[in-house]
Amino acid sequence: MIKKSSILFLSFGLMALVGCESKAGTGAISGGAGGAAIGGLVGGTQGALIGGAAGVITGGLLGTYLDNNEQKKLKQESMQTYQRIESKEKLRVNDIIALSKAKISDDKIITLIKKTGSTYSLNQYKINKLHNAHVSEKVINHMLSN
Repeated sequence: MIKKSSILFLSFGLMALVGCESKAGTGAISGGAGGAAIGGLVGGTQGALIGGAAGVITGGLLGTYLDNNEQKKLKQESMQTYQRIESKEKLRVNDIIALSKAKISDDKIITLIKKTGSTYSLNQYKINKLHNAHVSEKVINHMLSN
């Protein structure tokens, strides 16, 4: 029974992945597949189901706002920032710098700040750090306003 359900789950995941045209769908499916694989290793069939569900939820945020190329660039720039977004944690100043260095657009950075509920209390040192890292005025002004 376990083998049949695993094969069915993987087959469904592959069909969904191939047929997925949106960034959110691809992110959710990728997250679900990764979560199911890890959950299956740790907790068997039940772990795979729980891990898959958690992966779908968290993978959706990345997939909604960042396309595959942007996700790849962000992973290369800062795996920690990528994981923080994936787990819907609040973004830190260094995460904003990593997003900017990964060439994520200002609008997408601002959207991620909003969706993760991130707020900032920026002193002059942090503002200078953002400027020196070439984070745009638009993003810095948004960080100052919330």
